[in-house]
Amino acid sequence: MPDESKRTVRVLIVDDEPDLRLLLRTMLSLDPRIEIAGEAGDGGRGLELYKELRPDVLVLDQRMPVLEGLEVAARVLAEDPGQLIVLISAYLDDAMRLEANDLGVRSIMGKQHIEEIGAEILRLAS
Repeated sequence: MPDESKRTVRVLIVDDEPDLRLLLRTMLSLDPRIEIAGEAGDGGRGLELYKELRPDVLVLDQRMPVLEGLEVAARVLAEDPGQLIVLISAYLDDAMRLEANDLGVRSIMGKQHIEEIGAEILRLAS
């Protein structure tokens, strides 16, 4: 029987800001329980990588080119309702939160709280 405490959580990061992807990759890589499965700079590529990599947790920025985060979330959750998604945005509002909740997004975070994302990923995956 595998030891779940040794299991790593595979994360796909999808955000159009290269500096934020670098920050997330660096922060998350410091925790041995988290593995970066991949990253993408737009929602279209993020959806392709999701289908290829099947990460445990998908971190999606809301405002991105090609497909916005909620569009990617809708497509992913239509195919796999159990997929763990963390939606991040600098511009959270009630309508976005409601739509994300209705889709089945498990976590919504403001980018001003990005330092807490590692703990949130681990909480979701436990």
